[in-house]
Amino acid sequence: MNQSSAVAKVATEPVSLWLMRQYMRTHEIRLGHSPSFAILSKDDGKQNVQGWHSDYPYLWGIAGGAAGNRIPIHKADQLVMGVQRNLCVSEFRKENGATCFKLGSHTRGEGPPVEWGNGNTTREPGYREAKGLPYTGPDADVIEAPVGSSRIWHRAGVNRSERKRAAMLQAVVPMYIMPFIDTSRPYKDFIHSPLEKS
Repeated sequence: MNQSSAVAKVATEPVSLWLMRQYMRTHEIRLGHSPSFAILSKDDGKQNVQGWHSDYPYLWGIAGGAAGNRIPIHKADQLVMGVQRNLCVSEFRKENGATCFKLGSHTRGEGPPVEWGNGNTTREPGYREAKGLPYTGPDADVIEAPVGSSRIWHRAGVNRSERKRAAMLQAVVPMYIMPFIDTSRPYKDFIHSPLEKS
């Protein structure tokens, strides 16, 4: 947030804040981690690629072992514990690694199937060479989704363009959820920065 007033302004953009409060059914929300940038360079055909997962606080498909989950698998549709808000810095297209989603997966109350290549399995050494890329068949959708449920299954695509693509990622959670990382230091740094006054 201290890098530019633009980052702070995006983090407090009122329309998406209102939407997230409505979706999570609470006005008391906070960042689950400081805004971070996801930059995807051109794929070399060998590097590991991101597997299917859900975002914080669920982390289905990437927390612990293949069967491990930070939030237990459940069918409590009305309980929403997180929203992911992404600001696309670059244009997101299939060719440059736009995010792939499984639409409707946020209602399943569970993580993506291991056979799709979830985040736990795709980061194992030799996964791509042995099994190829994670699933990108007809059940995967490439859409523009700047705000979405943290439960939805998704993964970064493969950047086949010559240019990097970037997005600013923000996990937003109700106040009763502990942040993924301690956000007090970035907050204090921001309060004491010249940007806080702008």
